[in-house]
Amino acid sequence: MVLLVRFGELALKSPYVRRQLRDRLVANIQDLFAAEGIECFTRADHGRVYVDVDDIPAASSALRRVFGIVSFSPARETSSDPKDIAEVAVESAKRGLPDGGSFAIRARRSGTHPYTSQDLAKLLGRRIQESIPNATVNLDAPQLEVHAEVRENRAFVFTEIVEGPGGLPMGSQGRGLALVDSDAGVVAAWLAMKRGCKVTVAARDGSKAHEPLRRWDVHLKVLSWQPGEDVEELVRVSRSEALFLGSRIGDVGTEKPALEVPVFHPVVGLDDTRVREIAARIRSA
Repeated sequence: MVLLVRFGELALKSPYVRRQLRDRLVANIQDLFAAEGIECFTRADHGRVYVDVDDIPAASSALRRVFGIVSFSPARETSSDPKDIAEVAVESAKRGLPDGGSFAIRARRSGTHPYTSQDLAKLLGRRIQESIPNATVNLDAPQLEVHAEVRENRAFVFTEIVEGPGGLPMGSQGRGLALVDSDAGVVAAWLAMKRGCKVTVAARDGSKAHEPLRRWDVHLKVLSWQPGEDVEELVRVSRSEALFLGSRIGDVGTEKPALEVPVFHPVVGLDDTRVREIAARIRSA
């Protein structure tokens, strides 16, 4: 099977920047898969990344931790011929609705084809109803959604859309240093990663607070740091262009490190409940 990977903000950039960000995204996918022993083959076009893989569960778990991915779908690939698409769509519907039930076809195209998306949806719906007598169409609240996405001369059929972390590909927006000694620090580092920053973590000796971040960056660098210690040398050693702190609203006025790089407080506007929720998501990935 193939994992059909969608990226969001990347598509809004100029062609040159989009290509650079897409290539960074592909490299990050390959790095993570290699670190976790998942064999894959990647390819890409202007709007999608395609990951051919045998171990779908392991690959899906990994893709949930790749910044820049908005969503992805395990899909069956076929030609853009409507007959071939219909054959795969019927197989997918039979697996999803073995005893019948309601379904909807969601068809979309990219490129030039001798049929419209509506034509394709009608054909697929008709073929599914012919193959599954108890299947009924319900466009508003179906038990099963069968998606058919045609891209140039290839088509992808899927029934599941898995949410990704979004953001920008990590490493596409420079380097930063994050001081991590609490959940707020972990969240601050993670939010910096999500915005494309390659983050080096500074943590106390013996601290394990930063360990969940290794699931998101397999090459995470960690420097030794003690609270109250001057961080200027750490910024220099890590070649960081920014410092990220897990400051709360009452701390910002008292934390004034004298540095030549900008200091950011990503979690300052989040309440404690939201910080705990994000920290739990980071740990559970």
